[in-house]
Amino acid sequence: MTEPTEPETKTEPETEPTEEQIAERRVRVNRATRGALAAVLGLEAFAVLLVPRAIAQTPTGLGGLKTGLLIGLAAVLVGAAFVQRRRWGIALGSLVQVPFVAVGVWVHAFFVAGVLFVGVWLYLLNIRHDLVGTPGGPRMLIS
Repeated sequence: MTEPTEPETKTEPETEPTEEQIAERRVRVNRATRGALAAVLGLEAFAVLLVPRAIAQTPTGLGGLKTGLLIGLAAVLVGAAFVQRRRWGIALGSLVQVPFVAVGVWVHAFFVAGVLFVGVWLYLLNIRHDLVGTPGGPRMLIS
């Protein structure tokens, strides 16, 4: 009695991607990481809008100036999220990380949230640097 043989599968030899395919992948990765960066900015704006609730329960309370600054920062964060496809969008998003973390002066727990969001921001920039091939260091912010 003969044993059944496995059907032969034809596999194509793996080929290296062409330069066109590599360029296309870089464009897709660039678009995806910029979208993720925009999402982080949107989440930061949402987090900033939750701060007045925490400030209102402090002894100093929530004044008009603090409310205006927080709403203004949230608007700037949303605006920065919308311009992420521009060449200078990442630089603007990186710049608004500073006032975002500075909100921790009013609500000290926000320093932790700020550091976490900045960590995610830097992680995404590093992924973009590795996959797209953007320049490293401070030049990674403007590309």
